[in-house]
Amino acid sequence: MGDDSSVVLVKRRIPERILLGSGTAGGRDVYWEFGHPDLPNRHILLFGASGTGKTYTIQALLCELGKAGQNSLIVDYTNGFTNKQLEPIVIEKLNPKQHVIRREPLAINPFRRQYDFIDDMQLEEDPATTAQRVSGVFAEVYQLGDQQKSALYNAIRDGVAREGNRFNLQRLMDKLDDIRNAGGPTANSAATVISKIQPFVDMNPFGEEDVESWEKLFTDPGSRCHIIQLAGFMKDTARLITEFSLIDLYWYYRARGNKDNPKVIVLDEIQNLDHRLDSPLGQFLTEGRKFGISLILATQTLSNLDKDQRDRLFQASHKLFFKPADTEVRSFAQILADATNGRIDEWVERLSSLKRGECYSLGYALNESTGKLEVSKWFKIRIKPLEQRF
Repeated sequence: MGDDSSVVLVKRRIPERILLGSGTAGGRDVYWEFGHPDLPNRHILLFGASGTGKTYTIQALLCELGKAGQNSLIVDYTNGFTNKQLEPIVIEKLNPKQHVIRREPLAINPFRRQYDFIDDMQLEEDPATTAQRVSGVFAEVYQLGDQQKSALYNAIRDGVAREGNRFNLQRLMDKLDDIRNAGGPTANSAATVISKIQPFVDMNPFGEEDVESWEKLFTDPGSRCHIIQLAGFMKDTARLITEFSLIDLYWYYRARGNKDNPKVIVLDEIQNLDHRLDSPLGQFLTEGRKFGISLILATQTLSNLDKDQRDRLFQASHKLFFKPADTEVRSFAQILADATNGRIDEWVERLSSLKRGECYSLGYALNESTGKLEVSKWFKIRIKPLEQRF
């Protein structure tokens, strides 16, 4: 019974709306309608060049969420959210907790066989599915060839089948070593995989698994914001840890989450992450709402994403366009022209003249008189300063 009542309590506490800012010409306040039942998803996307106010805006959103009792999790693989980078008022109000993975390895097991639930029936995935997922992440980050990916897949599949959840990175290296030493057609591929992933394994990024570790972060009343801090890792290693964290989060909340209990996850520089449909980011964007996932995503560029990946990203129900880099102006203007039935040249001009802290808000807006959401409303706004939010 205790569980049920706590769920009801949380359900009543979904933040209704998050103040973004007000019209630059002194117009209306503009909100992210976070808690409105008709909002198709709770994802917000921030576009814009470096130094235009995206990170500041993310901090403002997290403060508004925190004020309403909503925790958030930042996976920081860009060093953009160290305490030095956070605004002093954010540290004071949210009491963010930095989980420095160089010091305290992440409490997840990337080789865990995940569970799916069909009605109330629990189905454990087979070792082949686990191996496919994990080898896919390594292959994406390290650009492994087919034969290298195959050697890695076989080593993981056999290891998980034999050792179950005891299988770990060190045991993976032992398996690959066995394949290399046995000679045969896959020996060279195994050797290449070892040389590529050895630096990652040596960093010892994963500690003893704690299955409940995510829920502890999202229910901590003392720190409204938790940061998985990957400072000090090489870029590839940080990206791998990020992908494995997102996979673990995805499976945890897919089994246990619900749409009335939001879990806010912040990812910056998302152009560097895996955007394939079966990646955790792809799954969060398409079906995350069902189990409560709310994404705050930021990016400077879309040029490395294909059409399907862009379309998935644009499913985010709210978007903020800050001033783009010159190379990106036309592609961002095209998005806005398509969404507003406007002319691309007008949008190029509008975007180019934005000042720091100003952006175009495109999303669902509440019609105060009907209580209904109106789609694809756009406003030029100035983000409300943090000091004026408390």
